Amino acid sequence: ALCACGRYTSKLHRAYSLFYVIGTLGATRVPPVNWAPVRNLEQMGPLLAFVGMQLLEYVEVQRRARKLSVLQVQLLRAKLALPIALALVGAAALLMQFGYFGPLSARVRGLFVKHTRTGNPLVDSVAEHQPANEQAYSHYLHHIYHIAPYGFLLSLVRFTDANLFIVLYAGTAYFFSNKMARLVILLGPVASALGGVLLGVAADQLLVRPVARLGSRILRLPSPPATGAAEAAAAEGAEEEEEEEDRSG
Repeated sequence: ALCACGRYTSKLHRAYSLFYVIGTLGATRVPPVNWAPVRNLEQMGPLLAFVGMQLLEYVEVQRRARKLSVLQVQLLRAKLALPIALALVGAAALLMQFGYFGPLSARVRGLFVKHTRTGNPLVDSVAEHQPANEQAYSHYLHHIYHIAPYGFLLSLVRFTDANLFIVLYAGTAYFFSNKMARLVILLGPVASALGGVLLGVAADQLLVRPVARLGSRILRLPSPPATGAAEAAAAEGAEEEEEEEDRSG
């Protein structure tokens, strides 16, 4: 989404590349997973995004080195993307003939296709086949369930990379959790983040800024004028000093 909005940066490339490489290598070390991240069709999306990031970063390096214009950058992207896409499609078609890729799992299909009742109560009553309801959201998210929507609205106000990420994350997690009740767990991290957005804005507006303004006003205040008692004491001190000088003289 950031790339589509023209907000690609080298920081995004480094962040996603590290996330994908470390996450994939870690997943392949788990025996039940093995090489599923590069063999299952439902997991090809992250791999394609990783390849696309490398392409964009190469073009970005060329743009900085050769001082390319916007038009030249777009032409270079298209010039590189077309042969890479053709090569990937050809490789995928060849591997599918050898049965390298496995079919979409039933659970993944269930995210996009409504569950068909089989007549078997043991199968049809499984919680994962039922969409989440308000009671499930309230039970699992607890207090954050009531404040996360306000954080979501606040994130929509300012269009930044971080806010765009959290909005897309929230929308995706809500879509999948609304398909299967067991996927409400996906909303846990992003709901906490959205709750933190609201609490952070509230603390900033109600506590941090008022205290900062009060502190700046105190620092700008001129020194208070001397009171009558202080003036009298200063005058007495001056008279005593004069008397001592006269005595010494």
